[in-house]
Amino acid sequence: MANASASSPTNPHFFKPLLPSFQSHLNIPMTFFSKHIRGTTNEDNAVVTLTSDASDKTWEVKMDGRRLTRGWQNFANGHGLRVGDIVIFRRDGDLLFHVTSFGPSCCQILYDDVIQVFSDSDSEKYHQDTREEGSPSDNSCFVARVTASNLSRDMLFLPRGFSRSNGLTNRKCEIILLNEDGKPWKVFMSYHKTHGRVYIRTGWRRFCRQNRRRSNDLLTFKLVETGTKPVLQLCSSVYNRDCLRDSSSTSQDRFLTLTLTPYSIRKSKLCLPAAFLKSNGITNARKIILVDRYGIKRTTSLKPDNNNGAMRMGKGWRELCKANGVKAGESFTLELIKEEGETATHLLKFCTKV
Repeated sequence: MANASASSPTNPHFFKPLLPSFQSHLNIPMTFFSKHIRGTTNEDNAVVTLTSDASDKTWEVKMDGRRLTRGWQNFANGHGLRVGDIVIFRRDGDLLFHVTSFGPSCCQILYDDVIQVFSDSDSEKYHQDTREEGSPSDNSCFVARVTASNLSRDMLFLPRGFSRSNGLTNRKCEIILLNEDGKPWKVFMSYHKTHGRVYIRTGWRRFCRQNRRRSNDLLTFKLVETGTKPVLQLCSSVYNRDCLRDSSSTSQDRFLTLTLTPYSIRKSKLCLPAAFLKSNGITNARKIILVDRYGIKRTTSLKPDNNNGAMRMGKGWRELCKANGVKAGESFTLELIKEEGETATHLLKFCTKV
C-alpha cells in the first residue's frame, strides 16, 4: 500500500495506519521522505522530535533511514496506540513532527491526564485507563482498559472531556451498564472533588467478571441515555492476548488482510485462505463471528471452497464491508480473536483499511 501524504507550503503531512508489529518501528512513506527529509540531515545519526496534544512532553526517536526505531515504542505505549489506529504526522520543523491519533472509528483520540489517587497505605499513580474517541460535536464514546487496580478498587474513572460534554460532573446517581447483548448491570456514579473526576463504583468489578472481561481488555462504551439514570452501552471489546486459547499461534498469524475484488462482489464470494485457517487451528470451523468497527457482531457460515482447504464465508461479509466503508478494490485487515469459555468462540474483528 502507498501511504497517503498531503502537503501545504509550510506544514506537510503524512498518515500511517498501524498494523501488526508497529510498536517496534514505523516507516516514513518514501515519497514524503524523499521530498521533505532526504538531504536535509545526517540520516545515519538523526533524531526526530515528536509532540502531541496528549501532553506538553516531547519524545526523541531515532531515525534509521526512513524508519523510526529507538524511542518509537515509548511514544506508542505512552499514547496507548494499538493495531487499527491511524496516526497523522505534521512536519513542524526540520525533524520536528506533531502527531495526531485516530481510533478505528476514524475519530480523533482525545487523551485524558494521568492523576494521583489516594491510597490507604501510600500515594500511587493511577495510570491512564481511559481514552476518548470522538469529535468536538460527538463526545459520546470512550475506551476503558480493564486493570488489576480498577478491578480491586471496584472503581473506573471516566475521561474528563467525556464527563464534561455529557453533563456528568458534580453528580452522584445510579447508572446502568449494558453489555453487548443489552443485558443491564446497576452501578453507581460519583464525583471525586479533589481531582475533579467522575467515576463509577460498586458494580464495575461485577460487570467485568460476569462478562468475562480481564486485565488489559479494552472496552468501548457509548452513552446511549442521559437524564436521571444515564446508560452506558458496551460497544466493542479488544481481548487480552493472554486469554487466547491457542498459545502456539504467533501474533502475526492472527491478522489477515483481504481484498474486496470486483470478482468477489460479482460472485458474492470471499474466502479465508487455507494457511490462515491451519495456523490458527480452525480448519474444521463451520461458522465465525464478524465484528465491525462499531462492535456489531454478525455470525456467518464457513463452507469449504475447494480442495485446497480455503473456506468461503456466508453473506455476513458483505454487511461487514458495508459497515466499515470497504469498497471494490480496497484491502482491509481482520484480527482473529478466540474467546475462552466452555466452547471456543472465534471472532474476526475489523482492524483497518490498508
